[in-house]
Amino acid sequence: MNTDLAHATTETVKYYLDRIEHILVRLSQADEPDRLLAIRLSPDMFDTGFNVAVAIGFAARALCPPAGLGVPEIPDEYTCESLLQFKNEVSDLIAPITADDLTNPVSHIAGKAELDQDPADYVARFAIPNMIFHLSLSYAGLRHGGMSLGKADFDGLHIY
Repeated sequence: MNTDLAHATTETVKYYLDRIEHILVRLSQADEPDRLLAIRLSPDMFDTGFNVAVAIGFAARALCPPAGLGVPEIPDEYTCESLLQFKNEVSDLIAPITADDLTNPVSHIAGKAELDQDPADYVARFAIPNMIFHLSLSYAGLRHGGMSLGKADFDGLHIY
């Protein structure tokens, strides 16, 4: 992977982890945050709280295995406080990881698929898309529950 692209990849993971924090802070100020975290878009889907936790977990899963580090367990409880604590734990863990650290191939399971991927392929085609997928489902659940969020909250770039 090109060094500039690898740097952009590590910074993208860290950036979207910060966007999750932004959304959680907004959620903590909303009416009924526990109700919002319990929303399921469909009965057979994960609830919003678990999707937030998985999105946070994917920040660690994106950078830690290729850097040769272990990945923390997702917490069992999904409150604003526990999710912010998990986000801070993951942020501290991945903060020192740079593009130069992403050298280890990753063997993992995706659903029922057993995969072996080089670091660039793993981060770019598996980990970041899964992080954004679960963040998107979290956003959709919160919006479905009536929370006022916009694209600017999601990506931190848009202004409306």
